[in-house]
Amino acid sequence: MKKIIVLLFVINVFKTYSQKTNDYLIPPQTHWKSFGFKKQVKQVNIAYYKVDSISYKPTMIEVYSFNKEGFIIQKYFKIFGKYASETATNYEYNNGLLDSINTYASSVNFNNKQKLHYNTNQKLTKIVANGKFSNFTDTYTYKNGLVNSIERSYSNGGRMTTYFNHNKNYSRIKETSVNGKITESYTVYDGTEKFASFYLGREPIVTFYKAYHHNDLDIEVNENALNYALKMRKLKEQEPNSFVKLMGELQGKPTTRTIFTIPAESRNETGDWIKRLQIDKQYNMHIRRLVFKKLIYADGSESGSTNFDMFFEKKVARLK
Repeated sequence: MKKIIVLLFVINVFKTYSQKTNDYLIPPQTHWKSFGFKKQVKQVNIAYYKVDSISYKPTMIEVYSFNKEGFIIQKYFKIFGKYASETATNYEYNNGLLDSINTYASSVNFNNKQKLHYNTNQKLTKIVANGKFSNFTDTYTYKNGLVNSIERSYSNGGRMTTYFNHNKNYSRIKETSVNGKITESYTVYDGTEKFASFYLGREPIVTFYKAYHHNDLDIEVNENALNYALKMRKLKEQEPNSFVKLMGELQGKPTTRTIFTIPAESRNETGDWIKRLQIDKQYNMHIRRLVFKKLIYADGSESGSTNFDMFFEKKVARLK
């Protein structure tokens, strides 16, 4: 049990949620709590549906399976339509520690095998990945018992490094391409959840996640982006009502753009969502998806369904 707790501690520190993200590195998420569930789950099925004025059809399904200790053993994805595909990612453990992550896809070019390595203190030190399009090595460093950095070295010579600032709870991501071009970005956390992110050297835009209810917002700023994000997080911590009010006011300004929203959802008695309308507004798109979830908990109870719910669809039909 001690070995499992060591890995779980590292994972929970860097739990993240987002629909739009920077590329960044975190330790593998394996425990059911890392996925945001309110109670231990055995299996979770999620179905995505596209809806128009005359019909509905599934676009993707996800299946997450967990062992009795609460650690994920498989992620399965199936995409329908023109670019149909299936992908299964299996998680294998050895004496309570995650040993390997192996991905098998309907297009074999996307198969990938990752081997995890630990030091004598059972801390993750290296992940070696092999696949046609994903050959890389992740190297972990630690400071005061916490992950200090993760560097990914690609077989083609490119690199990506995430540096963690635990005192201020943010990370800096540095990417170096094969031709030497450097891109830097930051991710600011609120506790263990992703709060904001931005790129350096681009438009002064900070993305805030779930900033106003369930809306992800791009906000143009006229000051140091990191200072602004930290200031907004402090406002949320100390005066949550003032933060929500400010985000609501900013949402109506031309310098702010909603990039993703969940205007309606339904939750069960445990607190897990089981029905959701989500709208992706990135890149001037307006993609509506109705998402339905079935949860099978470790105690044998079940909640929700992946069947299309026409009553829920009618309730949210006018929401934008």
